[in-house]
Amino acid sequence: MPRGICPRKLPAWLAATALLVLVPGAALAAPGGTVVGLFGGCFIESGGGRSAAKIGQSVAVGDTVEVPTDGKLKLRLSDGSVVSVAAGTRMTLTTVGVDSGGQRQDVHLSLAQGLLRAVVAPVERPASFEVDTAVGTAAVRSTDWFVEGSATAMQVGVLSGSVEMTSAATKRHETIPARWGARLEAGRDPVPPRVWSKAEFDAVIARTDVK
Repeated sequence: MPRGICPRKLPAWLAATALLVLVPGAALAAPGGTVVGLFGGCFIESGGGRSAAKIGQSVAVGDTVEVPTDGKLKLRLSDGSVVSVAAGTRMTLTTVGVDSGGQRQDVHLSLAQGLLRAVVAPVERPASFEVDTAVGTAAVRSTDWFVEGSATAMQVGVLSGSVEMTSAATKRHETIPARWGARLEAGRDPVPPRVWSKAEFDAVIARTDVK
């Protein structure tokens, strides 16, 4: 018997140990981020379960954030990046890797549908931050930007920095500078970027703003 375990509690201890052995990821899911802003009834899907999101709740790698049409949610990722999730969005934290000092190594988010705003934390060395959609990928290093995706298209708008958008079908890409935006249709090359108007930026800012 392990030292410090009361005989009456031994069966429970053995059961917990067996669970960790049989289901290695049950209690060891890698941390992805924390809910720091919330409006309306949002949900976190984790390990086959679904629960209402709460301020301060941890979100693990592999979890899916579901924001209904009357909700908004804001996550602070483990690397310090902040992701604001608009109404009608479904997003999965595919990878959130940081080193021992909390610096980002790689972040991959999967956007099934909806709109995100990502304020990406700066790093001292090259490190990836990518959002995958059904039609392509948007990749950055350090910037403030928006990405909206669906089953048939995606678009990106950049407030600061730059974003590279790549077609999943053709592998062609476009680099989008600050204050510009671009669109990508399924099966096609990205449309060359253009300057976005203040009204276009104001619209996506309003949709992702979480008080």
